[in-house]
Amino acid sequence: MTKLRQKLERSGFLRIVEVFPPSFTAERDREPLIGLRQKTRDFLERVKKIQNLADVILVADVKDLTRLKLGTVYAASMVQEEVGIEAVPVITARDSNRPAIRSAVLTALSLGLDSLMFVWGDTYSEDNGAKNVYDYTGVGEMMREAGALFDRAGVRPTFFAPLDLATLDTPRGRRLAHSRLKSGAEYLLAQPPTADVVHTFPSHMRTLRRRRLDSRVLLNVFPFRSLDDIEYCRKKFGWDVPHHLDAIAEKGGEPELLREAKRVVDRLRTVGSQGVYVSTRGRPELARFILD
Repeated sequence: MTKLRQKLERSGFLRIVEVFPPSFTAERDREPLIGLRQKTRDFLERVKKIQNLADVILVADVKDLTRLKLGTVYAASMVQEEVGIEAVPVITARDSNRPAIRSAVLTALSLGLDSLMFVWGDTYSEDNGAKNVYDYTGVGEMMREAGALFDRAGVRPTFFAPLDLATLDTPRGRRLAHSRLKSGAEYLLAQPPTADVVHTFPSHMRTLRRRRLDSRVLLNVFPFRSLDDIEYCRKKFGWDVPHHLDAIAEKGGEPELLREAKRVVDRLRTVGSQGVYVSTRGRPELARFILD
């Protein structure tokens, strides 16, 4: 039995920390690839510095055509092998067809990765030269097919899937949430982030309790950097970040925003939540300010 499975069965406070795999700029003349091995070593060293703060390292699949990135399955395997902490690669429907996703799941199995996260993925625009694949009917179908492969291998998996809190009060949002749980997700990882303890925390908790999902959803804590960064995230992701956070940013900048993120985690512990999903936006060391 994996340490993650033991943690889940003990019902302790689960700490999932999201990191990005090593990446390079896609512009050939700006950054040589000869430093790939060193960048990979640096990535592992940064994860090692927070290993005592996390139960799981989630290796995210970032949509950024300006970057060349290592595959999430490979990066998660390195984390699990060399850092010694359970790692979860994110597998995205947008980027690979059905045979390729089956191969990714099989590769994960062969590398001893018993936990996976499946996401749909935001679409590429028509003018950026990338194709949207979406070779499944939904995330639930991806998990069911992956579950069948794990069953053939005699391995009990732990699957995660996303949840859009902004749509949870709509029939479609509720249907997606329950479908993903029924298809095998252990937990749903929520967005938009729970940005503060005054507004979004009670609002998100009320929504989850109203829909009887508070025991199956991990709220997200996201390290905003500044007032400009908050506004950027509002525009890019459509997040309804409370203006209360603007005042916090104006008062104390990034240090105070990190303290607010820590306050959210502390509140989650106080109310007996199952755990938390912490984004680090490519800076794993931020987890220390939020979880320590």
